[in-house]
Amino acid sequence: MKVNLPVQQPADPASAPVCRLLRTKTAYGSLEGMEHAWHEGASTTAVFWCLGTMETAGLDDGYVHPHTCCAGRTCYKPPPE
Repeated sequence: MKVNLPVQQPADPASAPVCRLLRTKTAYGSLEGMEHAWHEGASTTAVFWCLGTMETAGLDDGYVHPHTCCAGRTCYKPPPE
């Protein structure tokens, strides 16, 4: 059974680095002139998944999204330097 755990969200989710395990199809390319990057979570149709589980839930059983997959989450992995 998956349980949604409360996740502390950053003050400005669009500028917070997302977990390196978070993916979406648009992470691999985007159309020229797109207003927002995929990791800002602005799309209403994007589907996100975790590379650790290959599902829409992360290693902590919480749903994945750029606004929740950030520092403070127990399974968060920072981007490589």
